[in-house]
Formats: sequence, C-alpha cells, structure tokens
Amino acid sequence: MIDILMATYNGEKYVSEQIESIINQTYSDWKLFIRDDGSKDNTLSVIKEYANKYPEKIVVIEDGKRGLGAKLNFAELMKYSKNDYCMFADQDDFWINEKIQLTFDEMKRLEEKYSKNTPILVHTDLKVVDSNLNILNESFWEYQKLDANKRALNNLLVQNNITGCTMMMNRKLMEMSINIPQGCIMHDWWIGLVASCFGQIGIVNKQTMLYRQHGGNEVGAHNYKSLKYYTSKLSNVNKITKSINDTLVQAKSFYDVYKNDLTKEQKNTLIEFYSLKDKGLIGRKASVVKNKFYKNGLARNIGYFIFI
Repeated sequence: MIDILMATYNGEKYVSEQIESIINQTYSDWKLFIRDDGSKDNTLSVIKEYANKYPEKIVVIEDGKRGLGAKLNFAELMKYSKNDYCMFADQDDFWINEKIQLTFDEMKRLEEKYSKNTPILVHTDLKVVDSNLNILNESFWEYQKLDANKRALNNLLVQNNITGCTMMMNRKLMEMSINIPQGCIMHDWWIGLVASCFGQIGIVNKQTMLYRQHGGNEVGAHNYKSLKYYTSKLSNVNKITKSINDTLVQAKSFYDVYKNDLTKEQKNTLIEFYSLKDKGLIGRKASVVKNKFYKNGLARNIGYFIFI
C-alpha cells in the first residue's frame, strides 16, 4: 500500500478537485492522510466530508497543532506513514490519473536494481496550469529551466530540482528523513539531499499532474525565460542574500544530523559549502568553482557567482 500525505491550509477552493483526482487514480491501493494546519475557511469541513464518505481510504489527522507552515506540516504527516511507500500531495493541484502507477513502476524498477534497503526517491515532471487548470506550459522543468538529471550533492546543495508533490519515497528513505529540522528550507529539498547522499534518485520524464498557479502558492512556478522573472529577482538584493544564506544553514543542519553516516568526500563537500560564509570574496568564488556548486542554467549561475 502507498500512503499519500496531504497538507492543507485555507484550501477550500481547490481541495475537493485534488481529492477527487486521487480517488480517480488507476492505482487504487493507497491511503490518504490529511492534516490541516489551522485553516480559517471551510477546508477542515470539506476534508471531513470526504473522510466520512471514504472511511477506509481517507484519514483526517487532528493533533491540536496549528500554524506549523508547509514543511513542518508535511513533517508531522510523515510520522503517520507506516506502509512501504509514501507520496506527498499539495491541496491545490490535480493528479493525472496514472500518476501513482507511473511513479510506482519506476520505484519498483529501482528497488529491483538496488534493493529495497536502498533509500530511493522517484519524482516526475509537471504541467503548469492557471487557477482554472488551463495549461500555461506543458513542462515545469522546461518552464523553470531545471535539469532533473543534476542529482549530485554539490548541485542539490545549491538548488533543489525536486518538486515534493511529485515525489514517492520508499520505507528506507522515509526512515532516514523523518526527523526534518527547523534548519531545512523545505521538506522535499531535505529528502532529496538524503537520497542523493545515501541512496538513489529516479526520474519519470513525464508530466503526472497539473501544478496550479493561483497567487497563493507556498512556492509556485516562475517563467525562467521572462524579463519579469529576472527584474523581480534583482530588485531585492536582501532577499537574494537571505536565500543563499538559508542554503548554507540547511547544509550545516544536514551535516550535523548525518555526519556519522557521511563519506569523507560528502563531509568535505558539505563543509566547503556551509563554510562559504566564513571565506573572503575571492575564497568564496574559488570554492564555488572548485566544488562545482552550480545551479541550473547559465543565467542563474552568473547571478549566483555575483552574489555569493
């Protein structure tokens, strides 16, 4: 069985469509756990109606905790997953009906190749859509200019190219990732780092869901080709600096959690990265080049090299 973990907050407008898209999956051996983070609208009432209608398939978690935010909401949900496989679901997307099956097929292939004791993550591409599910771009990876094949630690430390709502984890990866600290930026990024260091990352080069953009997204998609994307980025230097510093804090947190399990090379990479803040201007840039701390795309790397 596959556990599906859905985090909700003020999502009454779209959550019904998302739940229906999960119910209509071609693969049916799943259980959906939904945890609301203290919605002020009717989200909780909506999800409870579905839980009452499908009591064997849908569980609403009410633990009294509120205002955790997306990453810690998902972290709480992970504690309830007891089956061999787990997926994340956002409240406002729409799953194409073969999403689970396509992802699970790749997971089984990788487990046959590397064994079930290997931490394995599988993720897919997405279609970017507007609030009414009209397609804005057929490929999120193309829209954002992301290279899903960049799975090495030095790349994932700098930029995440794994979208949590497309992910599937096996039990081994879940067990290694479950204690997500405050220092991580987002849960999917942290889990991707774990899989990169200790296991395998698989890719399904297909769009398995509609990634809805409506102005209230926790993260969202941005058109990498647009001038607006770059002007908005460059208009706030403090935001750029904070974003870079957050990756260094995350790397230090990761090192602290897993230092006893890391290889010497992995330790050196992490130390080189989170120590960038302690180096002078020339030293930082030299370390970036030496360790190939590169983002996706030339323009991003130029910007990163300037502000690091």
